[in-house]
Amino acid sequence: MAYPVFGAVSKDIEEVQESISKITKEKINATVKLQPISIGAWGQQMNLMVSSGEKLDLHFTFGAQYTYQAASGQFAELDGLLAKYGQGVVQEVGEEYLKSATVNGKLYGVPTIHDFGGHSGFMMRKDLVEKYKIDVASIKTLDDLEAVFKIIKENEPGMTPIGSGVGNFGETYLTYDKLDDRFGVLPNFDNGLKVVNWFETPEYAEQLDRMHRWFQAGYINKDAATTQMVEQDMVKAGTAFGNFVKNKPGYMDEQPKFTGHEMVFATLLPEAYSTTSDVLTGMFTISQNTKNPERTMMFLNLLYTDVDIANLLMWGIEGKHYVKDGDTTIKFPDGIDASNVGYTNQTWLMGNAFITYTQPGVDPDVWKQMKEFNANLTKSKALGFAFNSESVKNEITALNNVTQQYRKILETGTVDPKKKLPEFIAKLKSAGIDKVIAEKQKQLDAWAAANQ
Repeated sequence: MAYPVFGAVSKDIEEVQESISKITKEKINATVKLQPISIGAWGQQMNLMVSSGEKLDLHFTFGAQYTYQAASGQFAELDGLLAKYGQGVVQEVGEEYLKSATVNGKLYGVPTIHDFGGHSGFMMRKDLVEKYKIDVASIKTLDDLEAVFKIIKENEPGMTPIGSGVGNFGETYLTYDKLDDRFGVLPNFDNGLKVVNWFETPEYAEQLDRMHRWFQAGYINKDAATTQMVEQDMVKAGTAFGNFVKNKPGYMDEQPKFTGHEMVFATLLPEAYSTTSDVLTGMFTISQNTKNPERTMMFLNLLYTDVDIANLLMWGIEGKHYVKDGDTTIKFPDGIDASNVGYTNQTWLMGNAFITYTQPGVDPDVWKQMKEFNANLTKSKALGFAFNSESVKNEITALNNVTQQYRKILETGTVDPKKKLPEFIAKLKSAGIDKVIAEKQKQLDAWAAANQ
């Protein structure tokens, strides 16, 4: 089982692997070898393993590459395997969300279980909200938010109301389904399934005008287009009041450790939507190289349903890497902390985080809340559609180059959109955006016809 790691490989990984294998040997007569790969070498290493036919059964796959890799034959088909050995996976993910991973009518991957959408809005420092008696519940629109920014700008010298760093407003305040890459989107998550060029819409022009006005008023940091700083770090440093985010259960509880402050959230879009891109952030796929797809699917099913395996993979060994603090809560053993623990992993790399334990500072009910949150998300009309860009890959490369040049400077308000937006649109046209939109519309129509 191959998966990416950020930082050093945990020193106790073989011990964890043995503990997992004890369970799988008994339950499905299989042993498990964990194969962590540094994120820096991930793409190259995985391509090499797949192309050379190296032994590989199960592996993590980033959603951004999934559709192309599935279409190019890198993964085993899963429909029959899920029906026979993976009903636990189907039940845990949910059939509608699982169908989001369909490519050309077949399933090649299983989404990891996480937040499948979010509420767009703005999070801000609770102490300053209380200091200026800001009524968060009354903030419903960007105009309402603008009045708050004015208060902060006038009363907190050296602080910008909005922190804009490696992310930006356009990444979190979405009123459309981006259909994978934003080169052709679905406004209002519906639009009768008609794909449009978002960058040409009046809504986008209006958004840019607002951002430029805010930038000129000093509501956005002057280096927004170039800084590599994370927005939460700006809040922590005292240079920003807050930033645009997509909220989900437990998100605000996590913020004090990132920002150094309690934060509160103002919801700007009343409905939280789920799109294919939200669901397919990360996947587990069975490699075409596998010699035993049946046994691999049996293990994948355990990964999504077996509490002991999920927690071994996430937290390591009880008594050594953590101790129980309640039925589903844990803490570090005496003398152990995050800096010296012998095993770590990341929640978003889990098959099913919802059956793992929680650490101190996290609401013990967070996974139950997240499960309910996912069940109640409003689904985009194109949920389940995944764009295969293979036939327009040259245009996509050219379009990415253009957007890297223009999007950040426009969406942070750094430049006057009256001058730069027409230039941006013209270069997108030259790079082939109309051809990409036509291809996307064709695929979306075919998908809709097959899924009626």
